Amino acid sequence: MSKTDPGNYFEDFRLGQVLVHATPRTVTAGDVALYTALYGPRFSLFSSDEVARASGLRAAPVDPLIAFHIVFGKTVPDISLNAVANLGYAEGLFLAPVYPGDTLM
Repeated sequence: MSKTDPGNYFEDFRLGQVLVHATPRTVTAGDVALYTALYGPRFSLFSSDEVARASGLRAAPVDPLIAFHIVFGKTVPDISLNAVANLGYAEGLFLAPVYPGDTLM
């Protein structure tokens, strides 16, 4: 018996299936600071509240790649634990800005 869920195989999925991941993750200012320190800011929108407000946002959102890395990292046990490769991210959409304090599920 395994201590962890063995994950899904291709045959376990169906079209239109919605996956609710077991562990939500709240994005923190520390996440943003570490990401910025490691990779550098890509655009001023994500590192300046002033630029973000001038663009109609309430504050600087997190870089979408932080959200991508967190969200797709959370999917591994449910989606790709048994995969040879992760495919299909080309159709991923960022529907709303993510801010420090937001919880991703």
